[in-house]
Formats: sequence, C-alpha cells, structure tokens
Amino acid sequence: MRKTVSLLAVIFTMLGFVVSAMADQEKTPKTESASEAAVSDEAALEPVVGDGIAGRKLYKKTCRGCHGPKGQGLASHPKLKGKTPEYVADRLNRYRAGEKLGPNTPLMAPNARRLSDDDIANIAIFVGNLK
Repeated sequence: MRKTVSLLAVIFTMLGFVVSAMADQEKTPKTESASEAAVSDEAALEPVVGDGIAGRKLYKKTCRGCHGPKGQGLASHPKLKGKTPEYVADRLNRYRAGEKLGPNTPLMAPNARRLSDDDIANIAIFVGNLK
C-alpha cells in the first residue's frame, strides 16, 4: 500500500510539472522561426529590376567560382538557387555596406564592394531565375 501511495505521489507530482509547463508555454508569445522570419523579411524588400543577361556575365565572372555554375553552392558557400532577386540584392547590398552576415562575410564583402547598384540588380535577377 505504501509503495502504491508513493508511486501515485510521484505520478501526480510529475503531472503537476507537465501541466505547469504547458500553462507557461501558452503564456509565452510565439516567436517566428528563422525561416519564417526570412520569408516575412523577404516580402518587405524592394522589388528588383535588372538585366538578367548582364547579370549572367557578372555571375560567371564574380560568383560562379564559389557558388557554382547553377547557384547550387560549393563547399561552405551557400546555395543561391531558389533565392528571390530581392533576397540576393538585399544580401549583396548589406555585404557592400560592411554588415557582418555570417562566416563568409570576409569573402563576400570585398566582392560586393566592387559592384554597382546596377550590377547588384542584374546579378539578383539572374540568380532569382536560376532553375
């Protein structure tokens, strides 16, 4: 009998912790995941207008060595295929401005600094249309 009472006490205590944790979870405001935040941030970006043909030439000269011929990414260099032109332009502009965006910033910043606004728009349009 005593073991049953002790076991029941343990079970009820554990249930109390679970119910308490669930109540706390309901009170805590939900935060966006990184991918949800990226999508909502991307939607707020300025539309990009550029020349995809000029962008292809620049991409081959400037980007292909690290990101691959089809934007599939190579080694530690991220995949660009599937990114919107707005996302690509935003990233390039932020690298050009000197913002640290991740471990590849030291590689990206000097390349982005050499790009004009038109160059960035053209590359972004080309990358945004990679299939």
